[in-house]
Amino acid sequence: MKLLTASEEEGKESFENYLAETVQVVNDGLGRLVSGIADPTLNSRLTYALLSPGKRLRPTLAILSAQSVGGERCKVVSLALSFELVHTATLVHDDVIDEDTSRRGNPALHEKWSRNDAIVTGDALIALAIDCIAEYGTRVIRLATKAALELCEGELMDMSLSLDESTEDEFFTKTRKKSASFFKASAECGALAAGASELEAESLARFGEHFGIAYQLKDDLEDLLAPGQVPLDIASGTVTLPLIHLYHNGGYRARRFLEENFHRRDIAKDAVKEIREELRKAGSLVYCVQRIADNIKDAKESIKPLKESVFKHHLIHFSGLIKRGEIP
Repeated sequence: MKLLTASEEEGKESFENYLAETVQVVNDGLGRLVSGIADPTLNSRLTYALLSPGKRLRPTLAILSAQSVGGERCKVVSLALSFELVHTATLVHDDVIDEDTSRRGNPALHEKWSRNDAIVTGDALIALAIDCIAEYGTRVIRLATKAALELCEGELMDMSLSLDESTEDEFFTKTRKKSASFFKASAECGALAAGASELEAESLARFGEHFGIAYQLKDDLEDLLAPGQVPLDIASGTVTLPLIHLYHNGGYRARRFLEENFHRRDIAKDAVKEIREELRKAGSLVYCVQRIADNIKDAKESIKPLKESVFKHHLIHFSGLIKRGEIP
């Protein structure tokens, strides 16, 4: 394990303090939004969806991007909240689509109340997001809208991709749209709202996109390897990079076994264990870890044109929130 220098330790501690403070600002802002909803039924649903513990990565990236080009946090908080609101709306709707029963350790909203409640709550979250972003001008609104549409396109791709026909290129196209588009837009819109130059805005947009890809790859890997759990992606039939790699690089037996158990909600634990072993033998896990590292590296390279500042260094630490880790 690499030991950090005193300067690196100080930088890490400074970022961790910044992150905790910024997340609190976002949480406070979300709380104020919800408190302004007078209808008790809608208020309770929005509170449940929005105020459960979350990483708040997208709004934090929007704020950090603004500050990295000389902006003030207080002037972009509403913009940052809009990205968290739409992100939460997609989670509420995704749980309905995927028929998932839980979210962040709690019952999914449609499980706690009803499918209709979940749909309406998601719609209300989008309405609140529009209100939050309205003050930032046409260009920012259009970029956010484009990202939201790409997210929808990515969701449709995700539902249509099949294990036997999907290519790696298709997977990354889907990931850029569904997962990375909102990280990209958060960074770019935050920069533009703070008066960034075209070069600064483009640099931060690339940072956000590479971060978003790495984040999704790490999420997929963690789902596959979570101890004692059936991988949701296998059970629900979601095509991910390590599964594509195994399908095309594993042997005939591994491919057939994966086909037999893909999209099986009742997949046996022994089958999960064997698929994980085949992923190791085919080098699929190592391959995925390397692609995560490549995108983190590209994210850091993207912000080289930015002026030196504490916030630029915070961005580097932000990319480090995705840790490669060890393959169990």
